Amino acid sequence: MLTMTKLYNKLLLLCLFLIAGSAQLLAQTTISGTVKDGTTQEGLAGVNIVVKGKVAGTITDREGKYTLRIAQSPPFNLTFSFIGFHTQDVEVKDANSTLDLTMEEESLLGQEIVVSASRVEESILKSPVTIEKLDLIAIKQAATPDFFDALANMKGVQVNNGSLNFTAVNTRGFATIANTRFVQWVDGMDTQAPLLNFPTGSIMGLNNLDAESLELIPGAASALYGPNAFNGIMIMKSKSPFEYQGLSAEIKQGVTNSNAGGSNPYGMYTVRYAKAISSKLAFKVNFSYMAATDWTANDYKTDRNNPNSNVDLSKNPNFDGLNLYGDETPIPTGVPSIGTIRRTGLKESTLLDNRNATTLKYDAALHYRINDKVELIGAYRYGGGNSLYQGQSKYALRNFNQQFYKLELKGDNFFVRGYLSATDAGKSYNMDALGGDVNEAFNPTQRANGTGWAQDYVLASQGYIPGFAAGNPAAARAYADRFMINPASGAYAPGLQDTINKIRRQFFQKNPGGASFYDNSKLWHGEVYYNFKQIKWADVIAGGNFRQYSLYSNATIFDEAPVDANNPKRIFINQYGVYTQISKTIAEKLKVTASIRYDKSDNFDGHFTPRVSAVYSVSQNHNFRASFQTGFRNPDSQAQYIFFNNPTGILLGGVPAVASRYGIYNGGAWTQSSFNAFTNAGGTLDPTTGAITSNPGNVTLQTANVSYVKPEQLWSYEVGYKGVIATKLLIDVNYYYSSYNNFLGEQYVVSKAPTTHQGATIKAGSLWYPYTNSPYTLTSQGVGLGLTYNLPKNFTLTGNYNYATFSGQTTSDFQANFNTPQNRYSFGVGNRKLAKNLGFNVNFRYQDSFLWESSYGVATIPSYGVLDAQVSYKVPAMKSVFKIGGTNLGGNDYRTNFGAPFIGQMYYVSITFDEFLK
Repeated sequence: MLTMTKLYNKLLLLCLFLIAGSAQLLAQTTISGTVKDGTTQEGLAGVNIVVKGKVAGTITDREGKYTLRIAQSPPFNLTFSFIGFHTQDVEVKDANSTLDLTMEEESLLGQEIVVSASRVEESILKSPVTIEKLDLIAIKQAATPDFFDALANMKGVQVNNGSLNFTAVNTRGFATIANTRFVQWVDGMDTQAPLLNFPTGSIMGLNNLDAESLELIPGAASALYGPNAFNGIMIMKSKSPFEYQGLSAEIKQGVTNSNAGGSNPYGMYTVRYAKAISSKLAFKVNFSYMAATDWTANDYKTDRNNPNSNVDLSKNPNFDGLNLYGDETPIPTGVPSIGTIRRTGLKESTLLDNRNATTLKYDAALHYRINDKVELIGAYRYGGGNSLYQGQSKYALRNFNQQFYKLELKGDNFFVRGYLSATDAGKSYNMDALGGDVNEAFNPTQRANGTGWAQDYVLASQGYIPGFAAGNPAAARAYADRFMINPASGAYAPGLQDTINKIRRQFFQKNPGGASFYDNSKLWHGEVYYNFKQIKWADVIAGGNFRQYSLYSNATIFDEAPVDANNPKRIFINQYGVYTQISKTIAEKLKVTASIRYDKSDNFDGHFTPRVSAVYSVSQNHNFRASFQTGFRNPDSQAQYIFFNNPTGILLGGVPAVASRYGIYNGGAWTQSSFNAFTNAGGTLDPTTGAITSNPGNVTLQTANVSYVKPEQLWSYEVGYKGVIATKLLIDVNYYYSSYNNFLGEQYVVSKAPTTHQGATIKAGSLWYPYTNSPYTLTSQGVGLGLTYNLPKNFTLTGNYNYATFSGQTTSDFQANFNTPQNRYSFGVGNRKLAKNLGFNVNFRYQDSFLWESSYGVATIPSYGVLDAQVSYKVPAMKSVFKIGGTNLGGNDYRTNFGAPFIGQMYYVSITFDEFLK
């Protein structure tokens, strides 16, 4: 197969050939003039002027003046566009002429152009599928400190916050914090972390000053975007240095406040500079830094195994605290009066080295217009920082970073793109492993001679330890913890922090054991796209991509060394896809579009993914749509290759190359529920052979028929209407019904026989979480309604309502992870011209309580409502905008998911400087 190095070499040679072969013609036509605001008659700075159908263009200067030189003789059309103003096409008939223009403000209601829905430009009203968009004005007017967080107010979108700076998007359900069924693009680059395949959220998002637009498809998009776009895709586009020039900067300072964590400072600092050196060459640089104290997760009373109990279970001998670590593993005592016990968990606040939530992002791009039709782009992007991420365990991301290198050649109807994504885990660590190893360091649970923490607890419970009364669980725990916690004062031992620091530095699943994990993984991606505009009978596009995952965790996460711990091997996964789409408009009313894509990965059979849609336009402003969509998703890298021996059990990837040696699949394990019933009734087995040694309750152990992983599939029907009534009211309503087959998840099982890993024995009766596909069909359906109403005097009302539900047979051992409220709504009011230079925006959103399911825990998340607001004032003389805002105003602390931090309020002020601000 063609290697990525060879592919990049061919791409580079193609770019050099086009550069060398392009004729460096002298400009044949010079057009100049002034563009003015039709209301104030002042010059408009930053108006984008392009030759229609080409990349050649320029922008107006601070006074609204421009000069455009192009290597083309008239006649041709120039397109003048500026956000918030009516776009105009003007024909140029004479060379070396003066062309002045007046632009009028207009409502953008229904006028937006989108690209993501069909991979071609089209009116948002005529999109064949549901699509949402944040344009430049919406980004600037967002009531949240970061426009990324404004996604929570978008129709069909739910956000989950694992940390203050880790916002994850959920559309159409079946998502945890790590949403591997959703794709996030920045300038055509997939921002997923190569090792685990989930988008890195706002950490790799654009900064506020460089974001031009955001488009989001909340349904299946695999037919055009490939396997991971299973439940949606979000495409962020940055500003071109040709079209948005000059210096801009923003300082945002504020404070966060919550009942859980108190008040703490918050700051965000952003700079952007772009310059067109000539009509052919331009560059831009961006820098953004956010520094804050993270929201606090300090629920130490909730038992992960009894999350909805109204009784305080923290004194229970078998207590597994939600934000406690080291208490995950149940310990059978063999004493009926005591039963199963757990170690004492360490608080999240004790184990964390700090509560910093920091994000550092910077990027640079060089744009070269080879001729009037072709542009070459080279770009570098960096994003990283400190955050908390929640999966099966909770992970402290410390100095985590992701880097992108991109080379792209594009015209108005094609692109050739290649990029490399690389991740580094920095000094990140696993909280469960940290808590467990700290406990073991002070007093091992069970030594070879039979002594240890568990024996100490049992002896104290039975009254064999002087000074500790029999039958007192709290006293027994105090005695067993005496090496780490002083029974009299409750103070930790002086060496606790040194022990925590030492274990943080040591690698997980290594000898000696530790909590740190390693990531040096890469994603190589090459892609081509072509729009056959010359075909008259239909609109036709085609494209394809090749991708290689190069994964390496030094055996701290993946099963790269199942036999020899000292010889881990890098994992490679190759996959490719090709697609085409044909659209035909019939009688100027009905547009029918058909797409199909074929994908193939090393470990799975190839798969076709079709999509068919139709849009019927009653008139320009009233459009009905219907579509049949299919989704396809290869198991992510984690589901294929992970071996993660967590205190709660072993998470195991499900491809035969990894899983076959452990004997868990194809009948080699019992269901967890039946094994729990067996042990609760007094049943025991021999851990060295798996033979049942006693079964006083005569419980039948049920075999778990776990199959190796295979791709997920879905099909979905959707109907909708989008239109504008009386130029004031925009309505967007849709209904969808989706069916999921081979749904991927983790099934909790118990091994029948012992096995080995890196020479160490794993006993029979051990708990495993192997990835597998559900044998049941899951279905979901939902309704979305979005409204935008333009009132007199520049007021705008917005609102949306979302209903979602799912059904299908699941079991106590297999989780669907739908994790979506049945009812959500949002409404807002704004006016960017309340008075001269004064604007405001207010949004309120609410969601029902819902069941959260993940390998971290299962619980009902209470309902909550959030009110965000901002007021802005423009000072033209300073070329600046001052803003005051707040989030969750007047609200109580809330959580978006089980185990997450409590989110409170944020208050901030900002100053934004823009060289071209008028």
